[in-house]
Amino acid sequence: MQKETKLEEILRLTLESLQKQEYSTETLLRYQKKFNALNSFAHSRGISEPSDGLFQEYLSDNKNKYTGEYSVFKDRQRIRVVNLIKSYITNGEADTSRRKGKSAYDSIQTEQLKKELDRFITILEEEPLRPNTIYTYKRIVAYLLIYCEKKSYRSINELVSGDIRNFILYLYEQGYFKPTTITSGLSGLKRFLSLHPDIEHFIMELPTRLPRERKIIEIYSETETYAINEILSDGSLSKRDKAICLLLLETGLRAVDVCNIKLSDIDWNKDVIYIKQQKTGMVLNIPLRKSYGNAIVDYILNERPECNSKYLFVRELAPFTRLNGEGSSIRVVLLKMEALAGISNACRISGSRMTRHNAASSMLRSGVPMADISAVLGHTDPNIVSVYLSTDETVMAACTLPLPQEVHTNE
Repeated sequence: MQKETKLEEILRLTLESLQKQEYSTETLLRYQKKFNALNSFAHSRGISEPSDGLFQEYLSDNKNKYTGEYSVFKDRQRIRVVNLIKSYITNGEADTSRRKGKSAYDSIQTEQLKKELDRFITILEEEPLRPNTIYTYKRIVAYLLIYCEKKSYRSINELVSGDIRNFILYLYEQGYFKPTTITSGLSGLKRFLSLHPDIEHFIMELPTRLPRERKIIEIYSETETYAINEILSDGSLSKRDKAICLLLLETGLRAVDVCNIKLSDIDWNKDVIYIKQQKTGMVLNIPLRKSYGNAIVDYILNERPECNSKYLFVRELAPFTRLNGEGSSIRVVLLKMEALAGISNACRISGSRMTRHNAASSMLRSGVPMADISAVLGHTDPNIVSVYLSTDETVMAACTLPLPQEVHTNE
């Protein structure tokens, strides 16, 4: 067996320190994944020991692997990992307390602009607003004042036409807000501008409608699907985990609803599973297909521990209670399946969100009508299923418009 490097030893001991602090299995798996990424990063550079040089180089790699743009999320995640490791090296224990960074307020250098923000905060605190609302309003206005400083403005009244529009783009470019998260902040920005008669008219530059992010829905590739099927048939998983995986892959159920299935919810005579969705309250009648139906029978007869629990899927170790964590325990099962199949979930969704997308896409490709897919997934709005069109290249190609007759491509 190959001897572990000094870096691998430190990473292992840091993870063990987190285990002693009773972090959930899901959280520990996430940190293990991040530690493995750091170790691979070091290995690719021939580095075997932890050092400030390694950490600095690791932190500098903070761009999205697909877009090449700076990623705030990736940057923060890597800072968190490095801080945990450094704290273990220094104290022999991973310090999980969050380090308070420099706030946007503290970044404002111009005294007049800082006074404007203080005045705004005072006005907000005199109103019956929630602390989170005040924080959001304060944050977006602080960014506006920082933007003013970048424009060399000494006063808020120096803003000119177009600045507010450009400021919104600046927020997106810096990763401070997204179109899906900025709405509440814009309300605060509007209130701030309304306090200044000379620039109040720039409120008209605030967007009235914000675009929704439309991401391509992720599913398993053909190669990954083949690998998963191999794992599900070769006995690598326990009978319980196999039944759970098959149920999720074929029905697209939410993890929490799988956790809530009771033994009494299965009607063996009618071959149906009755499910009341926790999210919507809707009742679903899931056909008991041979694939996951046989897997459930195998689990109940040959592996499920004798216990008084009314739930179908229970813990493998005592106490034999319902799988809990609002579905996080299901995520652990799916991550295990993916790991055994050699599937990396780096920079992509995982857990029951992935199996839900995959099930919907599979049904769509099989020609199942959208209304039926919507019924199986338990959507209250049948039109929601249309987002899964983005997983089907054939359907997407059929949706494209032909070029006009007068437009020709180069030979």
